[in-house]
Amino acid sequence: MLMLGLLLGFLAGYFLLWWGALVVLAVMGTAAAMVVAGRSRDGATGVVAGVLMGYLGILLVALFRGVL
Repeated sequence: MLMLGLLLGFLAGYFLLWWGALVVLAVMGTAAAMVVAGRSRDGATGVVAGVLMGYLGILLVALFRGVL
């Protein structure tokens, strides 16, 4: 789930840039719903951590390269 989150976060940041923040929020909301419904907390944590790391990582790369 962590790798899926990293991939999703990277793609959201790379192709959607600021609109990718909506993807991150949607994933976080879905993960919160999974936890409340009693499903896997570990999987939800992995996806949220991966999406945040992927999205923020690609935004930092863009910032340091002068694109933003």
